[in-house]
Amino acid sequence: MGRATAPTPAYRDDPDAVSLNTTPDDYVYSVDNANLPPSYADSEASSAPAFTAPIHHLPPPTMRTNHASPSFKHGHPVVCSTLNLIDPLLDNDPVLLEKTIRANARIPPVQYIYIMGTHKETVRRGDRKETSDITDFRIVLNLSPYLHPNFDPSDTSTMGLATVENSEKVYRGSMLQQRAPRSTQDMEGAHAHAPTPTLTEWAHRYCASSSRLRSFRLQRVVTGLDTVFLQQRIEGLIRSTNYRGHIAITFPVEDAHLDIYTDTFVNRWRLKPWVRWIFYLSFLWLVTWPALFVATKRFAVVRAQWPFSYTPLDGSPKLYTTVSEAQWIERWHVALRRLVLDRWQGEASDDVMRGVAARPHDPATPGVLPMGFEGVDTAVGLLNHGLHLARAVRNGGLETGLQGGWGYDC
Repeated sequence: MGRATAPTPAYRDDPDAVSLNTTPDDYVYSVDNANLPPSYADSEASSAPAFTAPIHHLPPPTMRTNHASPSFKHGHPVVCSTLNLIDPLLDNDPVLLEKTIRANARIPPVQYIYIMGTHKETVRRGDRKETSDITDFRIVLNLSPYLHPNFDPSDTSTMGLATVENSEKVYRGSMLQQRAPRSTQDMEGAHAHAPTPTLTEWAHRYCASSSRLRSFRLQRVVTGLDTVFLQQRIEGLIRSTNYRGHIAITFPVEDAHLDIYTDTFVNRWRLKPWVRWIFYLSFLWLVTWPALFVATKRFAVVRAQWPFSYTPLDGSPKLYTTVSEAQWIERWHVALRRLVLDRWQGEASDDVMRGVAARPHDPATPGVLPMGFEGVDTAVGLLNHGLHLARAVRNGGLETGLQGGWGYDC
């Protein structure tokens, strides 16, 4: 029970080890034994050599969006994109701050594909017409497993932790976004090749700031994802079901930011929802919000880049972490088509997609009641189309009604 354990080497702050493209895998750091209680092994065998106990800094938990009850802003789905963290130990300890940033960089952003089909229905009530939006389907797909090589969640080898270039216009411990001093957008001039500050240097700058109100943002981004290709192919799949409604395909990112705030009562209060609502309803935000904007020094200089694909520096063809966009479409096009016909509402995992794709037949077109006999099916389909056509004519949408299909405005 008193078996000796080899000592764990203490953390060494080596600036040369901070890379702009790769992230070390060692996040274990040690503290002085004087601050720790006696270990069980020492009480059993005092002759055993002392060792430094490792401490793992656990990153804060991610926030999951409730896709069963979504919310929308300006027509786009709202996801939990930002996690706020307040820890007094991070205000003045640049080493711990850097370790916290590196630990949280290993948490990938959750890239979604949000597919919605809607149409408008107008109902006449007496002399009035009431128009309502009807959601025909809402399919949420999670692409985060495709950011790990071999689909291994523990493999973060492709993630690159990078700091901003001097020519980028970002928050650099300032109230407004700005470029580095004496740098230009086109990177010309005597200071064009000035060294880019490392994460270690930015952590020291943040902790050395004299402002009590400040924040440090870690950005998590998905790179190399061809959203235009995916949007066009998915829309083509949906239209192949003879769908005539409105299609919206967006790519929201959950856990895209981690904001670290200094431990002050102002920062703690500004993050409480009920305090915000008090200021909204009392219109005090007209005074306090501008004051907070001016007083807060922001750092947004670090990005954790999670590649869906990347192009090697030697000019060789593009490489993919797991599959290409075309391979992803080929894998799931049957399941996507069937989910649309099923009028699916909510998130569809890969397991759900595999089960849907394994079905022997496509589901019936919405609005058509399958009866099991070809003649009856045809008759019911014609009757259903006739009802939709009559409604379209009544509401002035004859041209749309004559196109057939399902999900059109009526």
